Amino acid sequence: MGQKTTAQTLRAQLMAPEPVQRVNALHALELELVEASPHAVAEELEAFAARGIPYYAPDGPAYREWVGKAVAYWEQLHAPKSVPRMTSARARRAA
Repeated sequence: MGQKTTAQTLRAQLMAPEPVQRVNALHALELELVEASPHAVAEELEAFAARGIPYYAPDGPAYREWVGKAVAYWEQLHAPKSVPRMTSARARRAA
């Protein structure tokens, strides 16, 4: 993809009229699976990507819903991970 893929660029590529752009975007999602294996959404994303790209109808609600799902998976994979808050020694002793 040449540039770092973000949710915005992923959406733009999935909506692009050129098929190669859409294929590249789906491939970027598939590459995320390599790094996201333990992630809870990885299995869902794998099944989603395995179905391939639906018929390209940028104005169709089904295609727009598919793009929305793809971007949602991307955002879930790239969401900041919460770090457990550390408690002070005093709070641990009091517990």
